[in-house]
Amino acid sequence: MPRFFAIVLLAVATMSLCVSCTRSSPQASLRRTQSWTIPGVLRIGVRQEPDTLNPLLAQQEIDVDISMFWAGYLIGIDDRNHPLPELAVAVPSLENGGISKDGRTIVYRLRHGVRWHDGAPFTADDVIFTWRAVMNADNPVPSRVGYELIQSIERRSDDTVIVRLRRPYAPFVSIFLSVSASYPYCVLPKHMLARYHDVNHAAFNTMPLGTGPYRVVRYEPHNLIRFEANAGYWRGRPRLKQIDMRIVPNDNTLATLMRTHELDLYFRVPHIVAKTLRGREGVTIVSSPFTRYVDIGFNTRSDLLSDVRVRRAIALATDKRALNVKVALGADIITDSDQPRFSWAHADNLPQYAYDPRRATALLEAAGWHLGADGVRRKGGSALRLNLAGASGDSVSIQARELLQAQWRQVGVDSDIKSYPSNILFASLPDGGVEMTGHYDAVLESFANGADPDESVLFECRWQPPAGENVYRFCDRALDQAEEAALRSNVEATRKAAYAQVQNILASELPILPLWFERYDFAVNSNLRNFVPAHVASPFWNTWMWQI
Repeated sequence: MPRFFAIVLLAVATMSLCVSCTRSSPQASLRRTQSWTIPGVLRIGVRQEPDTLNPLLAQQEIDVDISMFWAGYLIGIDDRNHPLPELAVAVPSLENGGISKDGRTIVYRLRHGVRWHDGAPFTADDVIFTWRAVMNADNPVPSRVGYELIQSIERRSDDTVIVRLRRPYAPFVSIFLSVSASYPYCVLPKHMLARYHDVNHAAFNTMPLGTGPYRVVRYEPHNLIRFEANAGYWRGRPRLKQIDMRIVPNDNTLATLMRTHELDLYFRVPHIVAKTLRGREGVTIVSSPFTRYVDIGFNTRSDLLSDVRVRRAIALATDKRALNVKVALGADIITDSDQPRFSWAHADNLPQYAYDPRRATALLEAAGWHLGADGVRRKGGSALRLNLAGASGDSVSIQARELLQAQWRQVGVDSDIKSYPSNILFASLPDGGVEMTGHYDAVLESFANGADPDESVLFECRWQPPAGENVYRFCDRALDQAEEAALRSNVEATRKAAYAQVQNILASELPILPLWFERYDFAVNSNLRNFVPAHVASPFWNTWMWQI
């Protein structure tokens, strides 16, 4: 799905407990090679069709996942949520002098000797060009948050870039040309793209050129993306010779291809499908928590939902655990916040909404919504009938909304389920996106955090459409002040206190009702080694290490 935005720097010790079981064992190299395994060739199956291979224009998570094979970022993030220097030789910090004491100057020292796939050298000019491409008003990038704070960007040498900010901005290092950002932008090749006024129709978007471990050598829309090893990769030649990524928009077909061993990796398997693949000869299921949460978003400008008592009543009428068991087999992680419990930013003692239809009924009565003879509540002649939006073609979303419809009906809240293709549901305002235009009452959606807790673009008053992603039309000045306090400080304790205030306001005012954080399932050929998913931005952090 689209919308991979703002951010979660995870607590290392706690997260290590979550992921230690995914590390490859020393015995992995002793596995017997199955007859269906093609040594050096990996066959991947994905359900989503990318809308572009250029992350600068990407609206979907799959676009970034694909970039992890061919592109290069200044900073990545590994499976233990440690920042990973990539095209930068170190992560700028106060300790190493990469961030000035006032937080306004950031120095990036770049890796020497890196070359683009065509042999051209990677330099500071490419970094500066990429920032200018992000800020080019004619490039419809998903977000410029953080980038617009750059006052100047200077090339000190081929391998040094100095960035000066208009004001301190704590998430900047996690955002700037980093894979761990809410909108990950890779570094673009100046020598290939500088000739264009904008990159909207560049051939690069379907046949990109990068600094990553593999080269895109073939792209057949709706069918296949083929990668070949980049022999000149700066980390050394990748361990795979070829990767074929097959685009198959049907989970049943993907599962069949996995059973018949025509695929080696099936990406993001629905839990119910993963259950049918467990125990199959030569197939291993890898489960990994991810910082994507599923929530119910409320249009706070809707005539039906502008009263917070109605939103609270709906929260009390929602049985999260029953939903999780029925649509995710109980595999996902119930949450009370937009920040996961394994994040340093998660606040304790937040307002809770345990399933309680009686309290929901009392709130609705107090708000003036009285039960009619048909079982639907009415007020002033209007029925409490919500437009409940979500993605079409997503069986989990459809099932979840049907269950929500039944749960809410028990307290007299009716709903009409409306399904839209994801490229319409989440489209931009000029393209008539359902969320952006506010043509919904409630929406079942998901949102992927990055490596910093900042989600101001979702909730601050100033980021309501058309300016940003606050599709809930929510505005609370105390929340804005807390968000800005967190953004201006590089001191974790200060930020933690500010984010506790943000989470308390969100839990009280309910522009969204977080349901759970997802746990991703991957079906893999048991001969695949070194596949260790990351938990932020993209699972594919170490593609150069994969081996089969």
